[in-house]
Amino acid sequence: MATTNGRTVAEVRNWPVNPIAHRALADYLSALPADPATESNPSTLLSGSGLDFTGADLSGLDLLGAELSEAILTDVKLVGSDLYTAWLTAADISRADLSRADLRKVQGRGCHAQQAVFRGADLQRADFSVAELAGADFHGARLQRVTFSGADLRRANFSGCTFERTRLSRARIHGAHVEEAEGLVIGPVDIGEGAPIVLDGLELQEWFHSNGATNVRVHPGGDPR
Repeated sequence: MATTNGRTVAEVRNWPVNPIAHRALADYLSALPADPATESNPSTLLSGSGLDFTGADLSGLDLLGAELSEAILTDVKLVGSDLYTAWLTAADISRADLSRADLRKVQGRGCHAQQAVFRGADLQRADFSVAELAGADFHGARLQRVTFSGADLRRANFSGCTFERTRLSRARIHGAHVEEAEGLVIGPVDIGEGAPIVLDGLELQEWFHSNGATNVRVHPGGDPR
């Protein structure tokens, strides 16, 4: 897909401290075709699996389809970056800033994203199953068909989010902020602080309504009709 995101080494705001990650990023950007409409292939994707990107500011870059599974992206800035279809499986993105990033169809299963910032990001059809997302900030994010099954979402901020068939099955959401969120979610959900308190259907819908999300609807476990 075409993009207007940064595609050259000159557009990197801050490079990773780790020399191996630095080289991988430089090689990737140097190999990108000049025409952003050119279809990506495995040889033109960032190969950063398991690499340490600490200290980097990758905001605004074209990182479409990047392989970042098990990578260290703690505190890394990715504001407005294009991560469409990227792999973040088991990556550490704790406290990373992904505000306004394109995270559609991202594979983030099992990632560590405590206190990560996703404000205004587009996460349509992303998979964050069994991810650690405690304290993450999703304010104003688009969460259509996102999968959070089994994720730790305690104290996460979902205020102003748009849900649509967002799967929260078996997720833990104690202390989450959901004010002015709207749309359809799929349960059941654990709202318990210590011992599990599992809600679904009308009970879960009432929980959302009583916490300021009066336009959230709940479909019980299973696929919505």
